[in-house]
Amino acid sequence: MRLSTIWEKLRIGRSSRQKSPERPEPAEPGRGAEVRALLAHPPFGLTGVADAALPLYDLALTHRSYANTGEYQITTVDDNERLEFLGNYVLDFIIAEHLYGEYNLPPGEMNRRLQVTRNTKLADIVLQQGLGIDSVIRRRGQAVTDSVIADAFEALIGAIYLDRGLAVAREVVLAIFEGEIADCDTRRNYRGRLQERVAREDLGELEYAYRQTGPGNCPVWAARVIVGGTPLGEGEARTKQGAAMLAAREALGHLGEE
Repeated sequence: MRLSTIWEKLRIGRSSRQKSPERPEPAEPGRGAEVRALLAHPPFGLTGVADAALPLYDLALTHRSYANTGEYQITTVDDNERLEFLGNYVLDFIIAEHLYGEYNLPPGEMNRRLQVTRNTKLADIVLQQGLGIDSVIRRRGQAVTDSVIADAFEALIGAIYLDRGLAVAREVVLAIFEGEIADCDTRRNYRGRLQERVAREDLGELEYAYRQTGPGNCPVWAARVIVGGTPLGEGEARTKQGAAMLAAREALGHLGEE
C-alpha cells in the first residue's frame, strides 16, 4: 500500500474544519530523532525509517489529549485511536496464528492464552521489558496510565504493519511476546521448570544476571542463570525474557533434563 493511500485513509473522520498538511512532520524539534531511537532499539530493531513513514509512527505515539488541543491542531493529523484499532487486530492475529501453528490446542485454550494481549497485560509488558513507549507518548494534561500505554503499543504495532508489512510486524510481536507465550506452555516454560527443580531439590538461590551486547544500533540481551552460586546456563535474544528462557533451558540440560 502506498503511503499516500495510507495517509488518505487515516485522515478520514477528521473534522472538516481542521485542515492539516498532507505530509505532517513531527511537531517538536528533535521529535524525529526521538521516534527513530525508539524504533531502532530492540525488540523493534527498525532502522532506516523513511522520512515519509516517520509521521505514521509519530501519530501512533500521539494521545488524543495532545491532538485535540487547539494549540497543536495544525501540527497533528489525528490521534492514535485509529491505529490502535488496527494494531489490536494485527496483534491478536499474529499471536493466534502462532498458537495455531506451534501448539496443538483446543479453541478454548487458545483463547485463554490470547489474554496476554489484554490492555493491562500490554502495559505490564511495555514497562517490564523497558520498551520505552511510555516515555515518548505525546499527551497534554493526561497521566500515562496503563490504558494510554497499551493503546500506544497497539497503535505502534499498527504503524509497523502499515509501513513494513505483516512479516516484520510478526517478527517484532513474537520477539516481545516470546516469554509470555512460553509461560503458557509447560513444556517450553524453561524458567518455570528450572524454578520448580531448584525448589524441589533445594539447590540454592536462583539468580539471573543480564547485560546488553552487540552493535549499538541493534543490541541484544545476554542472560546468565546462577544456581547456588554456580553459573549453569547462558542465552542471548532480542529481549531479556527470551535470553533468560534460553539460559534456563541450558541450565536444565546441565541438570539432566531435556
